[in-house]
Amino acid sequence: MARFIKGIHGSYQGKVGNIVGSSWRGIDYVRSLPKKSSKAASEDQMAQRMKFGMTTNFLKSIKDVLMLGFSDSKQRNKTGYNVAFQQFINNAFIGSYPNFTIDYAAVKIASGALASLIGLQTAESSPKVLSLTWDPIGNRFNAFDDDQVLVILYDQADNLFFAYEGATRLDTTMEITLPDSYTGKTIVGWTFNIHRDGVLTSGSQYLGEFVLT
Repeated sequence: MARFIKGIHGSYQGKVGNIVGSSWRGIDYVRSLPKKSSKAASEDQMAQRMKFGMTTNFLKSIKDVLMLGFSDSKQRNKTGYNVAFQQFINNAFIGSYPNFTIDYAAVKIASGALASLIGLQTAESSPKVLSLTWDPIGNRFNAFDDDQVLVILYDQADNLFFAYEGATRLDTTMEITLPDSYTGKTIVGWTFNIHRDGVLTSGSQYLGEFVLT
């Protein structure tokens, strides 16, 4: 790959012959097209491709949430989504190719310096009502009374995510009512806290997997 220094005609993007022009973070590059390989993909390569596809399919709907949730963990030239993606593909799979399944307890949707909720418990308190409770323990360093609590629920059957807000660390409880159509469905949940500045977050906490009555 070579960096493209603009001439009087400027830079270009797209393919010309076997050369491709592109831009990343305001820097223009030219590169040659990769040569096609006649070798069949190895099982390790196919396994990695499968993991990549499953990771993309799972995370793409909550990209904005992940950009916030991993804002504390961003590394040079990596977005919060990139960090979340790497964590998922490295840690959230169980089983062997081609029978991978997702270990929801290992999925992280946030990682940050705020304190997590203490004494967190989640239960279906009544049909299709998930109740979260926690202790109102705070401090002036990394656990503030007005930290917002964000809950993400995942519908396994339809591959859908839902976000719920409205409670603070000081509230000690949060109830989420799901529609009647969710009777019998399996729901997975996570939560994390957001500072008043809208940037600082806690690490995510796994709420569990619930079959709604």
